[in-house]
Amino acid sequence: MQSISDLLIPKVRVFLVLTSLSALFFIETYCTSVCSFIDGLSKYELFFNLTLILLFHLMVRELLYRLFSKPWKKVSLVRQAYYLSMLSWVIAGVGASLLHALRYPYFPAGSHLKLLSSYWILGAGVLAQLEYVIFEHYYLKNAHTQNILLFKEQLGRRILESLIIFTMAPTVTMLLTVMRYNYEGILSHHVATELLYIGLLSVLAAITVAYLIGTMLKKDTQEIVNVIKAVESGNFTQSVTLQRADELGEIAQGISSMSHGLRLREQIREAFGRFVNPQIASTFIDHFVKEDSQITMGGSKQHVVVLMADIRGFTTLSEGMEPDKLITLLNAYFAVMVEAVHQENGIVDKFIGDAIMAVFGIPECQEPELAAVRCAKTMRQNLKKLNQSFSDQGLPTLDNGIGIHGGEVVAGYLGSQERLEFTVIGSTVNIASRIEQQTKLLQQPILISEAIHTKVASTCETAFVESVTLKGLKAPMKLYAVTSVKEGS
Repeated sequence: MQSISDLLIPKVRVFLVLTSLSALFFIETYCTSVCSFIDGLSKYELFFNLTLILLFHLMVRELLYRLFSKPWKKVSLVRQAYYLSMLSWVIAGVGASLLHALRYPYFPAGSHLKLLSSYWILGAGVLAQLEYVIFEHYYLKNAHTQNILLFKEQLGRRILESLIIFTMAPTVTMLLTVMRYNYEGILSHHVATELLYIGLLSVLAAITVAYLIGTMLKKDTQEIVNVIKAVESGNFTQSVTLQRADELGEIAQGISSMSHGLRLREQIREAFGRFVNPQIASTFIDHFVKEDSQITMGGSKQHVVVLMADIRGFTTLSEGMEPDKLITLLNAYFAVMVEAVHQENGIVDKFIGDAIMAVFGIPECQEPELAAVRCAKTMRQNLKKLNQSFSDQGLPTLDNGIGIHGGEVVAGYLGSQERLEFTVIGSTVNIASRIEQQTKLLQQPILISEAIHTKVASTCETAFVESVTLKGLKAPMKLYAVTSVKEGS
């Protein structure tokens, strides 16, 4: 946890001493030029007095920083240092007037009040603001990102404070001068009253304008912050509505454009996910779009399970249907098939005419074989419900065969720079397709290879069907039918 001492690096301490020295020289020249009593002191004596006050001020400020070193609640560390700096100037002013009154009791009270007002108006007002900027500059310069986020400050309040202080300080000084001139008889009462009236109106106007500007900036900046937080949380429908012809207006316009761009990117991601698997689309966008990486083709070897599902007798069916009805039928079929795939965290690799190819194990999962078998059973259940709906509508019913095999494939982006496709290739895909073709010959809705059977035998009820020599393979392959999946598997 940071403390005030973390702000007081050597450079900051040097600047703090310089501000105190600047006050010393200003007060020396000011008091000697406007106060005949102080001007009567020798240069050495006046400088000695002001040096004592300077050392007193430095000691008070250091003591305050040590006593209140720990962070305050709901106050930034920099603002805490600023408040302590203001307090040190106030105490220094009181100390200066008391020292002056004790050493020179025969001076009039106005002479002592000049010192007090100088430290309060110049020091606690103007120079404390300068010290605040110094604290802020070196804090932000040396802080880490996490610490910067903890430095919470309101732009409107900062501008409001600055406008009030830098408007009121000279005005109040002028009013005090008028009062002194009136007291000493240099100005008539009528002129002094008029100047005081104008000065007070100026102060009230300055405070009013500063308040309105600060309130407006607070409102506008808060709207910008709220939109940024909404965008950060993933809500890209927000935009900044404020209309300003300044830098804040440009920032607001930029944030709105950024939000629109992010919303468009999400729409592209969603649309892209309808053409390819959403997980693949998301990975592709995050890697090649977010990170601005070069699109690379090729792939890597992975162990996956491939499921091939094909509609039986589709050619005959398609010849006797109108195209629009055929598309409607297929879309309804693919919808329930894809739902089953996604339910088991698989990805739809592609649609091949009326066939669907799904892959399990990308991303990696513990039991892709079991997931594929569960998916196949869900496909058959969904198809049964779908056929009931088709019958109610007077549409032809469908039947399909599902083949499942697992093994090593090459997975990656294939094609050209102009046209890419994420897919898996290899003998595993070919074998899964050959197994699916056997479902019609062997009159089984779901067939799995021996490799899959070995993995799911303990959780599924299977039955050996036949050893078949598949096209492209020399040795026969044992095929199994899946009758049921145990509950909880």
